[in-house]
Amino acid sequence: MFRSALLGILTLIFCLRLHAQTDSSSKEPKPPLRLFSFADPHIPTKATIYAAVLPGLGQLYNRKYWKVPVVYAAMGTATYAMLHYRSIVRDSNASFRLQYQNGKTPSAYALDSRNQARKSRDFAILAMGAIYVLQIVDATVDAHFYKININENLDARLNPAPGSLISFHYTF
Repeated sequence: MFRSALLGILTLIFCLRLHAQTDSSSKEPKPPLRLFSFADPHIPTKATIYAAVLPGLGQLYNRKYWKVPVVYAAMGTATYAMLHYRSIVRDSNASFRLQYQNGKTPSAYALDSRNQARKSRDFAILAMGAIYVLQIVDATVDAHFYKININENLDARLNPAPGSLISFHYTF
């Protein structure tokens, strides 16, 4: 319940645009933002909303189809790791309960391995969150830069130069 409420609040925060004043000097009215239309692609707000609703949908909207399997592979790997370590922690806790009921204490090695599995589970949860946020940022940035032509003569080289260890040359 708390996670779904938090996800809803974060989605609203990413999607809202707040304006303190209106610009009366602008004569052209802006067209309304249609959320569920792929006809006019590469609006950053729509890409952000799509990516927040369903991971990978923002990349589909930006027509970067090759990124969708990457997003789902990363999310799947983090989810698998979280579920794997969660089962280890649950099994360890159940084993510890039985040992305590029988008047025994678990070994230091067993406690340490359970704590290590707990840390790994927590890192996997953080990785899932980071991947989710990064795919939203990727979709937004990609929508911003979609129409910029970067196919011109761009060059960067590392060349050894006399009197210095490394020099960096770039051209635009």
